[in-house]
Amino acid sequence: MANLQESALPIADTPTLSRARDLFGRVINGHDLGGSTPATVADRIEQSICLTPSPAVVLTEGSVAATFGVGRRVARQTSRILQLRGVMEPRRGGKGKGGLRVCLPGLDQTLDTIRSDIIASNSPAAMEDARQWLQAEIAGHDDPLGRLVRAMLQDAPVQQTRAPCHMQAPLPTWSELEEPASRGHRLAAKLRQQIALLPPGETFLGSLASIAEAHETSLEVAVEAVRILADAQHVVMRRGRGGGVFACEPQAGRALHMINAFIAANAVSPDRCRAVLNRANIGMIDLARARQDARYLDRVERSFQKMQQAPNATVLGQNWYGFIRDIADMSGNGVLHFIARAMAGSILIRRTRSADLPEAAARELFEASRQIHAHLIGGSQDAPNEAQWRCQLALQDYW
Repeated sequence: MANLQESALPIADTPTLSRARDLFGRVINGHDLGGSTPATVADRIEQSICLTPSPAVVLTEGSVAATFGVGRRVARQTSRILQLRGVMEPRRGGKGKGGLRVCLPGLDQTLDTIRSDIIASNSPAAMEDARQWLQAEIAGHDDPLGRLVRAMLQDAPVQQTRAPCHMQAPLPTWSELEEPASRGHRLAAKLRQQIALLPPGETFLGSLASIAEAHETSLEVAVEAVRILADAQHVVMRRGRGGGVFACEPQAGRALHMINAFIAANAVSPDRCRAVLNRANIGMIDLARARQDARYLDRVERSFQKMQQAPNATVLGQNWYGFIRDIADMSGNGVLHFIARAMAGSILIRRTRSADLPEAAARELFEASRQIHAHLIGGSQDAPNEAQWRCQLALQDYW
């Protein structure tokens, strides 16, 4: 990959690459709504890094602005998002040597983020269920993914590993970034501290204007702070009447990007990720069936109906991700859900080969989903293993 100080981003966008980002966003962000411009630019850069993880790449605000046709302000926000995702680090220097360079995370950095964002919020019972369901796929595997998942589930001590970059720099925290004058980032850190003290659930924080006024800053700074928090999935921004900025249940956005970068850095194959994903999905389907929560069953029913009513094969495939996500929520196991999202996201960003899903693949995907649906509502005693594999096989040559 060429140095971005001297040339444009070396990946020209295509419908297939765009579809990969769309599907990646559905898994990582949980919805198909477009993100902010800085997050969208960061997605394209992260995709390029995952496809060709070269430490030689150096980004500057100027190169980002020129490549993507955005202003310096958006380029600066993109830079901060990429740092917090753990895929780039600041590089200082004059005469064009400064900017950001690729520095994908090592095992310790990845685990620190996962434990901060995921492990602390899950019960010992959830951890034990996750260990039981994933044991067959991590036992005896001394590869990077096996070591990561075992350590994440507290099944093995963390071994010191070296991050695949020239310097073992610590990951940027919410209280520090490369630019001390970053008022937007400081406001994001302050808002995040406030959000941590709020009760669970969604809480209205105010409009962008009211947040700016309350913190005696400009609207521009408030926008930057909210975009940083939205990318990490600590807030959602809604437009129109009744809209504004809302604190939400943490969705582990930063940890998901981090594990995606770790998988790319260590060249973990999509097939290896798929094996772990399959076990996690089977476990969540089984746990969801045992739970039989009427509220979640209603959500699953609606998402299955969206698949039934899809106008074409591609939309049916897109809706499948919502169906599986609602099942994961019904399972009540945040650990398995996180691992499934991490594996699926990594597969999609690297393996997607087609912008559209063929009719035959969509039919197979739907019939396998019908079998999973029947299992969930108690109409079928068949184990979900075969149906889940059918879903994966239907998708694997395309998405």
